[in-house]
Amino acid sequence: MIKRVVALGVVVNYVTGWVLHYVYLPDQHVAAGAVGRHEGHGSHAAAESHELSPLVHFLRDSTLALPVTIAVLLVAALAVRAVWRDDTGRARIAFAAAAAVVAGAASVPEVLAHGWLFDEQVAGVSLASHLTGVALVTVRYTFALTLVAAVLFGVPWRASRSTARVGLPVHGEA
Repeated sequence: MIKRVVALGVVVNYVTGWVLHYVYLPDQHVAAGAVGRHEGHGSHAAAESHELSPLVHFLRDSTLALPVTIAVLLVAALAVRAVWRDDTGRARIAFAAAAAVVAGAASVPEVLAHGWLFDEQVAGVSLASHLTGVALVTVRYTFALTLVAAVLFGVPWRASRSTARVGLPVHGEA
């Protein structure tokens, strides 16, 4: 299950991060510009600030968010598996919905920590509006991506087809 959750987490994390950085956030005017001038935490001197390219900004932020995304998907998988052990349509939809809700909730402290770490400010919208927007984008793309993955590959806790074909016992079976 862990390998499947990690693989899905990488896809969900970088796709959602790309959407946030290239579609949603450019309209938010983070920091001083569309991507803005970034100053390290605690360094407000103009000599210490620097421009980050949009690609580096996206890769940095998405890579830092990857462990959170993997944890979110693992929590969702474990919670839904506790209710539906079998790979059913209901379990697949529940997994996608649980992953989306947990990801949306996790995005709020994640955005706040990001703003504190990189001393970024959002211009043009309130903090509550910014947090809500990021959470909604996160919920939407996490749900869509996890649902597609669950429909194509099944829920992360089911035995792989190669294990089932060989006749090897599935975890928890005698």
